[in-house]
Amino acid sequence: MTTFINTLPYISNPVEEFKNFEFVSWERDIYPKFKGSLKKGEINFFVDIITNKGLKSILDLGVGGGSRDYTKDGIKSIIAKFSQLIPKGGYLFIDTRNFDYIRSLMNLPIKEIVKNFYFDYTVYYHGSQKDIIVFPAYISDTIVVLHYYDIKQKTWSKLDYFPLYQYDMIEILSQHFEIEKIYHDFSEENKQKSIFIQYLARKK
Repeated sequence: MTTFINTLPYISNPVEEFKNFEFVSWERDIYPKFKGSLKKGEINFFVDIITNKGLKSILDLGVGGGSRDYTKDGIKSIIAKFSQLIPKGGYLFIDTRNFDYIRSLMNLPIKEIVKNFYFDYTVYYHGSQKDIIVFPAYISDTIVVLHYYDIKQKTWSKLDYFPLYQYDMIEILSQHFEIEKIYHDFSEENKQKSIFIQYLARKK
């Protein structure tokens, strides 16, 4: 790959090397191939939080896919609504992609971005870059576009995001919650390179 990052057509089109790939549904055709199943250690991560905090009522809300329509104000509104559902002393566990790390790749050529966007197994991605090549093909302060390429099937898809950086998330959560822990890829290790960041926050 020799094409460089941050070319506007990549918001809607594949990179030059895969220009003949067929566009498909991310949720139907791409994600099932590398989501895998939960490992025991991953299950224990959630069990430990539930038991250690003595949680008895759990509401699991998943917002799948990517959307650049969720601006910072939009996320503020969503968190405020969540806070109304959670009693004082209750917990919110929320995660987001590590957009701070993604932004650090902004000025690299795509070949280097792909190399630096390889991660160990996580709860969501069990073996990304093995069968599906994943990398941010467009990065800016207002939009991040992740491309997914299935080399065997010659198909591709994408997810668009409004990048919510860690300082933004801390600011938003702190209006209604006390942040007790920040995890990186479901680990307490404070590492710069992670694909996801999780926040455990207690309602004020």
